[in-house]
Amino acid sequence: MKRKIVTLLTTALLASAALWATEVRTSQNTENPFTEIEKIQKEMDAVFNRLHQHFLSDTTFSGFQGTFIKTPAADIVDKGDHYLIKADIPGADAKSIKVTEKEGMLTIEAKTENEKKEKGENYVRQERFVGAFSKMMTLPKDADASKLKTDYKNGVLEITIPKRK
Repeated sequence: MKRKIVTLLTTALLASAALWATEVRTSQNTENPFTEIEKIQKEMDAVFNRLHQHFLSDTTFSGFQGTFIKTPAADIVDKGDHYLIKADIPGADAKSIKVTEKEGMLTIEAKTENEKKEKGENYVRQERFVGAFSKMMTLPKDADASKLKTDYKNGVLEITIPKRK
């Protein structure tokens, strides 16, 4: 079983590295290094999300369920007088969501729980994410996080952060 896990991880990492190397070689313009790091992070998130789905669908790995941390997809939009951040956190209980700011870094954390299974229910497959969400992002310098407001509806967390005057 360990060999299967190592083989899956190695294959996924090598594929991502090859894809990244190809993109870097074929890129005609000079890009911001942080943009490249962000691309790599997105690729790695995709690799681990695929592995997580594989683990959930394979009963061999059912003991690992609930131990994964997923990075939620998020958008930051400049609305003129404030910033609006939207993060996808499906299935989380609003009480489990924690948004903090320290030294210009915004941290979003949340948890999803397993549903209580009714007696007699036999899951053939369980693909919905169960575990923790965590994301850290650097805020723009003019963001006043001490006055941030949050709203969570339909699996989307909205964070409104006013700009300093």
